[in-house]
Amino acid sequence: MRAVDCVGALIQDAEHRVYLQRRTADRRLLPGIWDIVGGHLEAGETPEQALAREVEEETGWKVRDIVRTVADWEWEWEGRVRREVDYLVAVDGDLTRPRLEAGKHDASAWAGPGDLDLLMENRTDGDRRLRDLVAHVVRTRFTDRLRLEPITGPNGVLPGHGPDLMQLYADPWVARWYDMTPAQAADQVPELQAGWDRDGAGKWIAYDRSTGELAGRGGLSRIPAGTPTAEAIAALVGPNWAGLELGWALVESARGRGLATELGRAGLDYAFTTLNATSVIAFTEQVNTASQAVMKRLGMQYAGEIRAEGWAADTPDVQPTAPFAVYVMNPAVRAQEVDEVVDNAVRWAEDRPDLRGLAMVGSWARGAARMTSDVDLVVLTDSPRTYLENDDWLAAFGAVAVVRRQQWGPHLTEIRIQRASGLEVEIGITATAWAATEPVDPGTRRVVTDGVRVLHDPEQLLAALVRACGGPEADI
Repeated sequence: MRAVDCVGALIQDAEHRVYLQRRTADRRLLPGIWDIVGGHLEAGETPEQALAREVEEETGWKVRDIVRTVADWEWEWEGRVRREVDYLVAVDGDLTRPRLEAGKHDASAWAGPGDLDLLMENRTDGDRRLRDLVAHVVRTRFTDRLRLEPITGPNGVLPGHGPDLMQLYADPWVARWYDMTPAQAADQVPELQAGWDRDGAGKWIAYDRSTGELAGRGGLSRIPAGTPTAEAIAALVGPNWAGLELGWALVESARGRGLATELGRAGLDYAFTTLNATSVIAFTEQVNTASQAVMKRLGMQYAGEIRAEGWAADTPDVQPTAPFAVYVMNPAVRAQEVDEVVDNAVRWAEDRPDLRGLAMVGSWARGAARMTSDVDLVVLTDSPRTYLENDDWLAAFGAVAVVRRQQWGPHLTEIRIQRASGLEVEIGITATAWAATEPVDPGTRRVVTDGVRVLHDPEQLLAALVRACGGPEADI
């Protein structure tokens, strides 16, 4: 393999957009096009050293971490072949104020899913490879344990996911639900890739982040309007549904670890945050109780039953009209449920004289919650043991299961519960020492400054804490 000639930096912001800069019109190579940060290696440099230098020269930012190698490919210009390696990097610096390198770039932009055509402006050769590379990164997501890559075919930059899709459908567990030959699996790739551009959404291939092994596939697709399936679902969930369906399939070795829920949350987050969807459905055969359990854990609500081709109970073959369970996720319904949790929590707190304070913290408190966000509450009490040694009180929060118990610092114990809808509520039980102001505990300060909404504060302990942390007072 030839030596690396040049490197590229794929820099993302918190919204998963990729940083682009426009080459000046007098550049000899590709004048006036939008490009990623990068350039050629200088004598004696490693690719990593060149990457750090180019990022600082072209933006003023400093590379903090090379997250992963995204692409290793070759391109030709003026008869010379060049090998380029592109990296996903994290940087330090003010992402709102890049410092363009004088004489080389004259504009900058952050490209999201709707901005990919920028990369074809002034591209007189029609080369889509850089556009496809940026599209891949913009659509890729990382969860705690999974790397989710948008399914594509080989495009001159990336090798494509055909072989992995064939491996997926050859898995015994997946083959039980999807009767597909390797050739049929490979034939799916072009349509899945086209779906991303056509519908703004698509399926990911999922890889285990720690091992790199194939875990499955999942994500979103759009059910074509006017089809019998779409019309049957719309009759259940309402006309505002835009056809978005959430789905997943895991290889047998990846089952039983909560990865389907993790993948599903990523799909819902993409739907509601990136696509601004009004609702998303998921459906599966009534006999597939495992997938229905995942839908419930995701907070999706049962909407009803439709009939479609699939498996049915007590039948050895696929049936033309098998019963399917349909579940739906709707932001308005979730927000209404969170309001219900808060109202019930306040009434519960007001009836308990040992409670010195109740607050909502985290994303719901600061108005940045996503559909998959849990509700975080902090309970100040004179007698924490009362709540840590008996779970009867959890009924006030609609608990159907205790998901986790965990100690945080010297004072606070987290009890995470799940409601029947799948919504999780994290209740932090703590002594009043957690709210001490002279001085404020560093862990407490982090929680408060990240967002707080005071719900019950009869002695103004929480109000004093908010003031000590430098934030505005809040109430219900």
